[in-house]
Amino acid sequence: MYEFKKITNDMVEQKKLFEVLRSKLPDQFNMIVQLEELLHIGTNAIYRRVRGDTALTFRELVLICQKFGISLDEIFNLNVNRGALFRYAPVNFTEQESYIAYINRLSDSLAFYKATPDTEILITALDIPFFYFLNYTDLMFFKLYAWNDTVTHTTITYEKFCNTLNKQKIIPVYQQMAKTWKLIPSKEIWTKQTLCTVLRLLEYYADTDAFEKKETVRSLLSQLNALMNDIKKYADEGFKGMKTPFHLYLCNVDFDNNFMLIKRGGEKSCTIRLFTVNSILTEHQELCDETEKWINDMIMKSTLISETSAKARANFFKFAQNEIDALSSKIAPLGGINKYTK
Repeated sequence: MYEFKKITNDMVEQKKLFEVLRSKLPDQFNMIVQLEELLHIGTNAIYRRVRGDTALTFRELVLICQKFGISLDEIFNLNVNRGALFRYAPVNFTEQESYIAYINRLSDSLAFYKATPDTEILITALDIPFFYFLNYTDLMFFKLYAWNDTVTHTTITYEKFCNTLNKQKIIPVYQQMAKTWKLIPSKEIWTKQTLCTVLRLLEYYADTDAFEKKETVRSLLSQLNALMNDIKKYADEGFKGMKTPFHLYLCNVDFDNNFMLIKRGGEKSCTIRLFTVNSILTEHQELCDETEKWINDMIMKSTLISETSAKARANFFKFAQNEIDALSSKIAPLGGINKYTK
């Protein structure tokens, strides 16, 4: 029987396999139980393989990769023609359970990052990072609505779309992710265009009669206003959650990407956001290193407006407030923005 160690001279690849698996299944106990059921071996035998004391057989390797969607190329770090390997898990909202499974996996990954010492997330925000929408479910549902409309070309209104959602399953996951996000240090680079993406979406769907009543639009704008006030509070204090470091940079140079670089210990991974919800992820170290260098270069071109640079910070959030007020006056003028209470 061929063993994994016959493919390589040491256990580096096997250890990497279980690192990738832990990122998919942060709950260690659950991971062990699933491996026992998959490989039909006992707990001690599983732990010997996880520690690297016993080599996986080739059959065990294949079963694990097939079950958990792990690429052998990723484990062996094959580099054909200097290509980078990406993981892509498309979400199809016509089957809502796939989206619920997706956000549960994302929540588990965030929990894993939070539990890993020295984790830091770096973001270039072409759009407001979706983590901030999680506490404002109607606004988050609007983002889903816009994405679903783009993908499926449905003619359903926003209100009817919300009525189709399994909120009992979705909202608790949002709430858990929002709590976890506040406990992970982050550096974010915004431009004045970062806010404009969601504003343009709101204006477009208001113009195309996607909302059944003006009060819905006012509520969404009110939530956006509250969301920006949350971020302003983090920027004023330089912290989010329970004293979690938060660095917000304002860049005068527009960029054309939504990168999220996750650094944990000596490991790095890079997520590139695609059309609102879907994304691709790579752990290709050369690309991650280059992305980190590019982000740091952008930081050098930016102004740190969290905690320091009070004038620049005040000007930015005044600009944001003015943009929200202007759109409110244009598409939902009656009564202005009602104060939103979470």
